[in-house]
Amino acid sequence: MVLKSFSKINLSLNVNKRLNNGLHEIQTHFRLLDLFDEIKIEKSGGLKDEIKFSGNYSKNINKRDNSITQTLRLLRKNRLVTNFFSINIKKNIPIFAGLGGGSSNAVYLVKHLLKKKIGKKMINSMKKKIGSDCYLFFHNQGYLENLNRIKTLQKEHKLFFLLVYPNIRCSTKYVYSKVKN
Repeated sequence: MVLKSFSKINLSLNVNKRLNNGLHEIQTHFRLLDLFDEIKIEKSGGLKDEIKFSGNYSKNINKRDNSITQTLRLLRKNRLVTNFFSINIKKNIPIFAGLGGGSSNAVYLVKHLLKKKIGKKMINSMKKKIGSDCYLFFHNQGYLENLNRIKTLQKEHKLFFLLVYPNIRCSTKYVYSKVKN
């Protein structure tokens, strides 16, 4: 099975106050893009997961601790999966570019493995362990009013983007750490 794990773009972004949990309250108009990673997943006969990354943007990914390994740990901790998997992710989404590739990979993996409606508890766990932007990947577009509420936009506009990636790593966590007020 090959899954498409779509990227997102923030069309607007307000970074507001820092919360007690260390995250910043943000507001954003966002949209998923046609740029996606490809996740090939199969059940493994082994006693551990085999996770491989390939593609143009796989070089700087931590092979031992990443959104996929964290997601599988979270699913097992909550006893939602028991199998082990062979997973190959072809990274077409640049990492450290604010496009949400890692969070997207986690969400699309969970959607595939659970094959049912994902509850609020699971979404909140993913937001805490994987990334607060995980919530966005359950919607094609919308307005994130705060970290817990998305307004769905009624009209879907056809938009075109030219993305330029200058090969500069820019950690969202680092950028947000520079926001004081």
